[in-house]
Amino acid sequence: MRNDYEMVTLRDYVENLDNVKCTSVAEYKIEKEVEKYLLNQRRNETNAKIVEALLA
Repeated sequence: MRNDYEMVTLRDYVENLDNVKCTSVAEYKIEKEVEKYLLNQRRNETNAKIVEALLA
């Protein structure tokens, strides 16, 4: 048995999520976790810019 795997970047994965409707609870949870991760990344970048501005 051969498994063919494809490497996907996080950005491509998120863009694909917009085009696909969740068919299971597990997929829905994964989608929400990815969204939460990306939101936290944006917050961290914003906080870093604020701290940098305060220290400058």
